[in-house]
Amino acid sequence: MSFLIDTDLLSILERKQVPPKLTVWVKKNETDIFLSVVSFAELQFGLDRAPATHKASLAAWLADIRLKLMPATEELTEPVLIRWKELLADLKRRNRTMTCEDSLIAATALFHGHTIATHNQRHFEPAKVQIVDPLA
Repeated sequence: MSFLIDTDLLSILERKQVPPKLTVWVKKNETDIFLSVVSFAELQFGLDRAPATHKASLAAWLADIRLKLMPATEELTEPVLIRWKELLADLKRRNRTMTCEDSLIAATALFHGHTIATHNQRHFEPAKVQIVDPLA
């Protein structure tokens, strides 16, 4: 099984006190963890707006994560974006909504056959994608 890790879990990994459950889960599954380029954009957006007192440490952490996870980064290719448009059409038919970022992450997972690893399960339920919460 492969996992597309959501931005929420990545940001938890930046904390000084990472929940032991998450640490164990990441170590157990590290060769099967992927992330969307959307998560890098979300993290960079957060860094750009972070207080000056936190920017240096966050920038160093993000640079390290980029290096470590670059080979496991899923890009927004044309086939992924077509799957995203199909997802949006399905959501519209069912009168459901998702944020743009979450719908792009969900479409990436659906296209590549990944299970989404997130602590925000309800964000992804409308996409009917497989979900796991490593903190549950």
